[in-house]
Amino acid sequence: MIKRLLLTFLLCGIVSNAKSASLSQTFDVEIGFFDAAKVNMSYTLNNSDYTFSAHMSTSGLFDTFYSFDANYKTTGIITPSHYITTDYTQKTKSASHFRTKQLIFDENGVLIRRTSSKDEVKKTVDIDLPSFKVDAHDIQTVLIMLIKNFQTQNSCNLNKTVFNGKKTYHITLKDEGRVLYQNKKVKVSGTAHKCSAFIHQDNAQKGDLLWQTTAEKPILFYVMKDEKTGLIFVPEIEIASTPLGDLDAYMTDLTIED
Repeated sequence: MIKRLLLTFLLCGIVSNAKSASLSQTFDVEIGFFDAAKVNMSYTLNNSDYTFSAHMSTSGLFDTFYSFDANYKTTGIITPSHYITTDYTQKTKSASHFRTKQLIFDENGVLIRRTSSKDEVKKTVDIDLPSFKVDAHDIQTVLIMLIKNFQTQNSCNLNKTVFNGKKTYHITLKDEGRVLYQNKKVKVSGTAHKCSAFIHQDNAQKGDLLWQTTAEKPILFYVMKDEKTGLIFVPEIEIASTPLGDLDAYMTDLTIED
């Protein structure tokens, strides 16, 4: 459960000559009264391509009872009408298993195959794309969409469908308006947009408390903008009343390179 809760925390021939800017931020995650994890998220972005990566590892009491470490990386291309994932990989390690997953795309950016492994036992599955409209194949690309949308619209409002080759998620982001953000745990303060997110998974199994929680109660987060680069960052993320207690992820470090 802890790994899933923390996960909710993101053409061919196109060559970018635009100057890229990159942003990296780290979080401490608390669940209830306990230190639970440390998370690093970073992205590089220009007008035609992007990368987004995240690393999460459990800490404190959670690491003692349920050690978990995960790395996720997405690369993609931005066209006037589409965000196209070109590669997605993930590697996760728990006390009992090591797993990997990679999404494979053809030369036109169409998802065709998913490869995965569990403790070095590999599996490859050909993908049949669904008949409905798919906006992205991973949640990190949706976060890039949020960043680009906020840069132009100054708003968190977004509604996207994600199909990762196996499961379908509907992500609804809503801008709750501007607030004065202050938290003694976070070094930055000032005007921020308070936003909410609902994540609904199609055909979620009964008893899957993560998807029940994120479909019925919002993930609350704050968005601030670096005025020099226009890149946005998130100083804090909150999920109230999860099965393990309130979740609070607050930023402990921020690095921006132009």
